[in-house]
Amino acid sequence: MFFLKSIRRRLVTGFTVAFVLLLLMASAAIWGLNRHQHAVSTIHHLVHHSPDKAQLESAINRIILPFTPSKSEVAEAMQKDFLSRIVTARKEADTYYRRSEEAARDPSQFVPGRGGTYPLLTRYMDKVYEGLGNLDALASEFQFAPGTDEKTRTTHIAAIKQAAMEQVAVLHENLNRLPDYDKQKHVAASLIGEQRQSTRMLKNVRIIILVAVIAYGITIFFGFRWVSNPLRAIASGASRIANGDTDYRLEPVSHWKDEFFDLTENFNRMADRFHESEDHLSAKVEERSRQLVRSERLAGVGFLAAGVAHEINNPLQAMSMAAESVQFRLHEHLPPDNADTKEVMERLDMIQRESKRCGQITRRLLDFARNERQEKLPDDLTRVIGEVLAMIRPMSKYQDREIIFDRSAPLIMEINASQMKQVMLNLIANALQATDSGGRVEVRIEEHTDWVVVAVKDNGHGMKPENVDNLFEPFYTTKETGEGTGLGLSITHRIVVDHSGTIDPHSDGPGKGSTFRLRLPRRQPQQKAA
Repeated sequence: MFFLKSIRRRLVTGFTVAFVLLLLMASAAIWGLNRHQHAVSTIHHLVHHSPDKAQLESAINRIILPFTPSKSEVAEAMQKDFLSRIVTARKEADTYYRRSEEAARDPSQFVPGRGGTYPLLTRYMDKVYEGLGNLDALASEFQFAPGTDEKTRTTHIAAIKQAAMEQVAVLHENLNRLPDYDKQKHVAASLIGEQRQSTRMLKNVRIIILVAVIAYGITIFFGFRWVSNPLRAIASGASRIANGDTDYRLEPVSHWKDEFFDLTENFNRMADRFHESEDHLSAKVEERSRQLVRSERLAGVGFLAAGVAHEINNPLQAMSMAAESVQFRLHEHLPPDNADTKEVMERLDMIQRESKRCGQITRRLLDFARNERQEKLPDDLTRVIGEVLAMIRPMSKYQDREIIFDRSAPLIMEINASQMKQVMLNLIANALQATDSGGRVEVRIEEHTDWVVVAVKDNGHGMKPENVDNLFEPFYTTKETGEGTGLGLSITHRIVVDHSGTIDPHSDGPGKGSTFRLRLPRRQPQQKAA
């Protein structure tokens, strides 16, 4: 899904859901407050703004109260009070008439009507206003001519009172005919309506709360599943690798190619690098340990060579010269076709040959003992390899082997050409010796930014793992007795190390060929001052 393909989208989706839930809850709260205010407003209107016939009747009844006093000297004050009460009653009539019309126009607030106004309302309200007008006319009869006696005044006021009471009775008859509005009944009806509305609203609010709780629970569940659980899995894997289990790799923690997927891939890639670094470091430690042991052995060989080389060379030279002299003399005095002569000559040749071989061994021992650092200058490695191949290819014993080297472009590096020629000669010669007739030896050069890799590969006899581990040990050889001294690869290794490089032998097993990889820097590192 589009909204779930990345952590950012999931977070935005979760926050959006939370915001929508917040809006729903806020809307429900505002809705409830509005309904409460509406109910309060309705009840207030019913109580304070509904037609009140009892109040109008009370105002009309109070009109006749000024007739209670009987003294004539207060007739003028009685007239003013009478007129004031009539005005008050008229105001109450106006209020009642207006509220009754509002009740007819707004059935939701008041009792439903049958039109714009009640049919009887206008008729009987007109009679009420007419009765009030008649009472106004009675008020003008309070005026007396000067000199009117007390008895006449009293009789006249009594007649006005009687007429007012009769008119008030007529007003009450008309009021009784007006449409009745039961305030208490309508307030109760309004409360029942509001209660029903509140019940419906409460039901809706409960539904909203239920939906919000379910949505919140779903959001929390998927939040843990899509965010928290992957983080915990990655943290657990990181802790496991940090505690030393470098073979452990994180499983995919997300179904989408999101940030967690990238983090898992990068974490596993980093773990692979750690594992490779650990293996490389272990290999370096093992190689350094071997070099240390080898160096100690070479040092012993050096001391041995320095102590006995000169003592051995002199007798060997004497033996060789004596054998050569005896062979020359016998050749002059003995018949060449005699069997004994031939045997003696062969024995003398063997003495000379083995003496020379011993001399070569001592010279190599001396080279080992000296271990002199040779100057390294920019030179063409391609030319060096070409010269070695030009020297080996014409040899008759290797004519039936195929040697492949197809590079012609120069490769300038800081090397000692003579030493590097010896290295390549040893490696190529060993490769040729390890192959049978029809074998193939391939020399390849791989260029990198700061390094060059030279690989010498053959399809010959191959090597056992224990042979690979001991190849560079002094005097270790897999050749038959008399065919090698076991110093060639030791010297090769020392020269490569002296060039700040490495040599890595590899074989898949006996009969599967071998490969030697030389890794040499293009430029020699600067030697630190002592």
